[in-house]
Amino acid sequence: MQNLSLEEFTQAIMDIVKSRRQWGRVVSLDLETKVLEGEFLSNERILAAGIAYREGGIVKHGVAMLDEETDESEFLLLKKVGSFFTQVRPLVLLGYNISGYDYPLISTKLKQWGDHSAKHGEKRDGKPIFPQEYWALKDALTRSYILDLMHVARFAIAKQDNTTPKYLSLEKVIDHPMFAEVPLMRKKHLAGEVKAEKGKKIYEMWKNNDQHLSEYLNADVHDTLLIAEKLFGINFVK
Repeated sequence: MQNLSLEEFTQAIMDIVKSRRQWGRVVSLDLETKVLEGEFLSNERILAAGIAYREGGIVKHGVAMLDEETDESEFLLLKKVGSFFTQVRPLVLLGYNISGYDYPLISTKLKQWGDHSAKHGEKRDGKPIFPQEYWALKDALTRSYILDLMHVARFAIAKQDNTTPKYLSLEKVIDHPMFAEVPLMRKKHLAGEVKAEKGKKIYEMWKNNDQHLSEYLNADVHDTLLIAEKLFGINFVK
């Protein structure tokens, strides 16, 4: 029996989603965080969460923004994400480097929210009662298929260019000729041109209530979703 490659496995999953007309339950997720001085997965604060998906053939997207730098405010942000998931119930969580960053971070934050709710939240017969939004977020993180577009894109681009696969930034993927005809929003420049300064720029935009942060994040999740559609041959079916 011929071994199934990871690329074939992923394609098979997406083909099932497509054939069952469930593309509206593929959700593009991205987090923007307070990353200063080279921190990485060190329990950094989530500043905003962006989500994009299809509804009736139209791309819907939105951003949940942190109100203040407190745990309670961060839990409220997670609750907003969970509230969305109660409606859509994602089959696939899609992101660029989602498996390397967004997924492990939001999973850690979910546990912290659960621990806080167990200690300080409502109880019944001595047992904690977790809000519906908590369970919706937990369900999405533990049962959905996590699709990291970074890996799909690097192999697809290498095949297109007849080169060896290599890791690429989302900005470089967006600018690749393969996606020239895809109606992307292309807003990566809003976080600055210097990669090392991106974290500080994101934090400054959040701190100053700069609407460019929402614009930047909406574009990221929107563009990631449309790139996935291009790579998997999805001409959206209602």
